[in-house]
Amino acid sequence: MSKEFNKKEIYPSPKDSFSFVLEPISEMKEEALVVLDANVLLLPFTTNIKNLQAIKELYTKLSKSDQLFLPAQAVREYLDNRATKITDINEALQKKSNQNFNYVGVHPLLESLPEYKELIELEESLKIVIKNYQAKIRNTLSAVQAWGWNDPVSKMYHEVLADRILDDDALDFAIIEKDLKRRNELNIPPGYKDRNKDQNQAGDLVIWHEILDLAKNKDKHLIFVSVDEKTDWWHQSGKNPLYPRFELVDEFREATKGKSFHIVSLSTLLEIFDTDSEVVKSVKITEEEVKSTTESEIKYSQKQAKASFDPDDEYRKYLKIPNEHGLIINHIKWGVKGGYDTDTYLISEVDSAGNIINKYNFFDSTKTSPPFGREFHAEKI
Repeated sequence: MSKEFNKKEIYPSPKDSFSFVLEPISEMKEEALVVLDANVLLLPFTTNIKNLQAIKELYTKLSKSDQLFLPAQAVREYLDNRATKITDINEALQKKSNQNFNYVGVHPLLESLPEYKELIELEESLKIVIKNYQAKIRNTLSAVQAWGWNDPVSKMYHEVLADRILDDDALDFAIIEKDLKRRNELNIPPGYKDRNKDQNQAGDLVIWHEILDLAKNKDKHLIFVSVDEKTDWWHQSGKNPLYPRFELVDEFREATKGKSFHIVSLSTLLEIFDTDSEVVKSVKITEEEVKSTTESEIKYSQKQAKASFDPDDEYRKYLKIPNEHGLIINHIKWGVKGGYDTDTYLISEVDSAGNIINKYNFFDSTKTSPPFGREFHAEKI
């Protein structure tokens, strides 16, 4: 369907959409399906053992009541990134192990000062403590390196979640590929914000199809647990998520004949199921730290991508770059301002030998309210 008529495709049953009342989480939580995103599976690697135990208790409860499920695609993404989490811990310890400490050292002219003598005595004691400290770090490093797949998080998942992974063999990936193209063209959530990724552009959409398939088969309301706050999942107020995109809520209602769909963070899920308030607070802090780190990586990452010579690239067409020239597209930042959700890119135009000819600041903006129109703007540097 063309963009001129895309609203009919987004809202096929406006009468039902208009009269639909979303079931509150408080009233559905004991029977609703709970589905975990990949980022939620990775989150416990940056929290403490007390929190991990509380998470395990909740996951065990939800598994026993046949409410908890993991999309196969989310598990694949978790497996892709799990090693990075362990590596981050290892590298942090390694840096501390190799850290140099600056001592006052020998100054003969000061030897007559009692204060200097006391300082040297403390320094000698400090050297012993630091030596023991570094030895303990090395012991901890050895323990971490011996984990393999037996780190505390993986062990908990093996015990609780091994049989909760969905089988996506029944999904028709040719249909999903066609659906991805449609959603990207019409800015239909979820997943269109990933259209310029080099890999895994369809990751969010595959998870969404798994969610819809599960809910239809189980005939249940569903709570999706995710740290993702992109605007193809959330309506935003400023830079903060306000509520899930209504297109998603309505598509879920349409597919499940009237069931409700919610998105919550892990800390919110723990709170909903009456987990200790200190654990909820601690997990929320961890989520904020993860969010801050992700935003920082998006802002400052200048990772060089391979040049693309795709003649149908929409940015190429907008910039009127000849097909014999390549595009190197680096994502700089993402933000919401003035009613627009904007991705900012640094685009380098290169010749066949890889020499940079021109550079552009490129802005890919989508309106955050209906009709969700998309606009491009570029500035030559």
